[in-house]
Amino acid sequence: MPATLLAAHWTKRSADRAADATVLVGLDQSQATVAAAQLQERAGREQSLECARRSAYAEFLCAVDVFVRFVTELPEIPTAARRELLNQKATAVVEARAGVAVLGPPIVLRKAEEVAKQCTKLEELALRRAVLRSAISALEAAWCPRNAEWCRDPHHSAAHVAWEFLAEWGRLEDEERWQKLDLLEFTLQESHALEAEQVRQVLDAANSVAHWDEMIGGFVRDPLLERFQTVRDAFVDVAHGSLDSLVP
Repeated sequence: MPATLLAAHWTKRSADRAADATVLVGLDQSQATVAAAQLQERAGREQSLECARRSAYAEFLCAVDVFVRFVTELPEIPTAARRELLNQKATAVVEARAGVAVLGPPIVLRKAEEVAKQCTKLEELALRRAVLRSAISALEAAWCPRNAEWCRDPHHSAAHVAWEFLAEWGRLEDEERWQKLDLLEFTLQESHALEAEQVRQVLDAANSVAHWDEMIGGFVRDPLLERFQTVRDAFVDVAHGSLDSLVP
């Protein structure tokens, strides 16, 4: 009997240990399953966030690129349609920036704000810039096809002189500009390159020379657009970095 009881005791003890081991294995498996599910859920959330951010960044870049391209094309657009179309493109930038503000981390939002600030600067100057650049192009087209500086045709000569006035207008002293304003008006009219309304618009712009060189742009470089490109490139770099940080 003692041997039988002892055997039964060890059999029960072994069974209990096996049951405990099974419970532990099951618990470990459950915990592993939960952990895997949590990781999968987290990966799903991160992937969803990355997709949302990527979409917001792309929409913002698209909006600002469309806006800047429109500003560069504004001189070729009829004057009556310029302001309304400009407002539409500028509003699209503001709306797209809101998406970055909601989803982007602070460093990306700061760069987006810098891009938006440059767009605002372009918007402020866009209409007068279009007037001046359109006038400059029209005057260049009215030059003498042979030698603009020595041409004796009064219309060709006036177009060249008016062009030179506009090119240097922002660097003249205030008194000198007032002295030459009538001559500028005369040469613009005498060039026959601009309509009366265009001449009036150029003279209105000539009375406010703030940011003049930025408005007419350089003949090789365009400082205003160069600054925009710099902040845009910085935004792209930071935006890509914020997406890379989501990769496990």
